[in-house]
Amino acid sequence: MSRRAIPTRFVVSFALLVAPSLLGAQRGASRASGRLDGVVRDSSGARIRDASVAIEGESAPRSVSDDSGAFHIAGIAPGRTTVIARRFGFRPETLTVVVLDGRPTRADFVLRPAIVQLGAQEITADSARSFKMAAFNKRRARGIGVFLTREEIEKRHSGSTSDLLRYVPGVTISQRMAGEPQPVRMQRSANPTNQATCTVLLYVDGEPYPNGSVDDFAPGSLEGIEVYRSASEIPAEFRTRDSMCGLIALWTRDPEAARRHP
Repeated sequence: MSRRAIPTRFVVSFALLVAPSLLGAQRGASRASGRLDGVVRDSSGARIRDASVAIEGESAPRSVSDDSGAFHIAGIAPGRTTVIARRFGFRPETLTVVVLDGRPTRADFVLRPAIVQLGAQEITADSARSFKMAAFNKRRARGIGVFLTREEIEKRHSGSTSDLLRYVPGVTISQRMAGEPQPVRMQRSANPTNQATCTVLLYVDGEPYPNGSVDDFAPGSLEGIEVYRSASEIPAEFRTRDSMCGLIALWTRDPEAARRHP
């Protein structure tokens, strides 16, 4: 059985048709043989995760940094390429690199925090006082201890803060000469035998006020008073090993008042 010869013209025509397709595929492979490897960090050197990395001009990111801040992008045409890294809370960073043909190219980013400028706000004495009294009101809502608000202080019309505290159940004021500081004792905090040596701690505007007296502050200068008659009532933010006899916290209307130590 004889084989029929394939006409030469057919072979040449087929080669001319297929060759451009093969050549185009090879060129396409060459155009997309580049690779980018890099790390995204912040200005302190800490690595940033979940940063998106995109090629300029493309709508979708090509990669997202992992837990170590590293990212990888393959299939990039060799040559000059601009890459953009973005992360919420940071300013976008742009790098222009020369992508190598068939070899990885480094592209490391340093992102800096985005600074958001807020509109001007006026801070008044009333707003500052409200901020300071937020912790007072939070503890008051718990219902542990005795709390005197500004309104309650004004209703008493007391001549001194020690006189004001006489209305608080469980509080004893030791009488002294007029004009002298009146020591404060808690009836629930110590036995009668050692009440003379048991000292009630005093705080003013959230800070300890050692060697001072409640009468260093006139009732009209106070925004609020907290009274804790035993160690079990004292909240954690005030509790120390010296607070077994109770604690009084004064909150002033004048920010400078707490600095006037006796």
